[in-house]
Amino acid sequence: MATAVIMAEDWAPPRFEKSEREVEMLSERVSRNVLMRHLMTNEVQTMVMAFQRRLFSEGDTVIEEGAEGDLFYVIEDGRCDVIIKDIGLVAKIDGGGGRDFFGELALLYNSPRAATVQATTPVVAWALDRMTFKMIMQDSAVRQTDKYNGFIEKVPLLSGLSAYEKLQLADSLRPAYYDSDDLIIREGDEGHDFFLVEDGEVICTKISEEGKELEVSHPLGPGTYFGELALINDDKRAASVRALEPTRCATVDRATFKRLLGPLADKLKENFEMYAKYVDDKYGAK
Repeated sequence: MATAVIMAEDWAPPRFEKSEREVEMLSERVSRNVLMRHLMTNEVQTMVMAFQRRLFSEGDTVIEEGAEGDLFYVIEDGRCDVIIKDIGLVAKIDGGGGRDFFGELALLYNSPRAATVQATTPVVAWALDRMTFKMIMQDSAVRQTDKYNGFIEKVPLLSGLSAYEKLQLADSLRPAYYDSDDLIIREGDEGHDFFLVEDGEVICTKISEEGKELEVSHPLGPGTYFGELALINDDKRAASVRALEPTRCATVDRATFKRLLGPLADKLKENFEMYAKYVDDKYGAK
């Protein structure tokens, strides 16, 4: 579990000079990390400037399984193998090839390194110290919880939760981002998460017996929700949901949904009646 970090009053993040190209490269790769996509622009800038360049030769061990986590790495150039004891090679890291960062989870959760990362070519890497990483992530998490508290107050469905339950929910919500036309959930898949729409719009669809895709809802905008039926009924997804425009959702996992929102099951089931009525009105289904 992530724990708070206490800094000295005179602490300031380190700064290492970088070229414009290096700043752009690191900014893009930090913003692509799912744990950091919600960081504000100034937080990304602070993080980027705190990275320090590190060089490794072929065969060097960058991090070792079981060791204490002290640095988060971004690989600019070169390749590495990810190896777990008694299992062997589990992944490859390629600078600029998509999965080009590692080491963040050990820092975030104060846990030992879960694997060894070994350079298989000469590697140009950038390393961020634990204190800077945790301070930025901690401040961002507090700000995000405060933001979700305000959002929850605006969702009528959640008005029946106690103040403590709302705080628990705000602390459990995680952001998810989708581009226009992205498929968020697919009809027939297992259901693992509940979604609240923060910004943007989505549409719910089902495949008819004739194989046609039918809209089964009006566009759902900020303050609406979806994904509840599979969790309430312990069933597969009853419909697909697609983003109509760039959309940001707040998501909560099945266990937290059951614990905090289970008592709202009857209210949540109203969506099923809404879907059925929409189909009847739009397509004349009987």
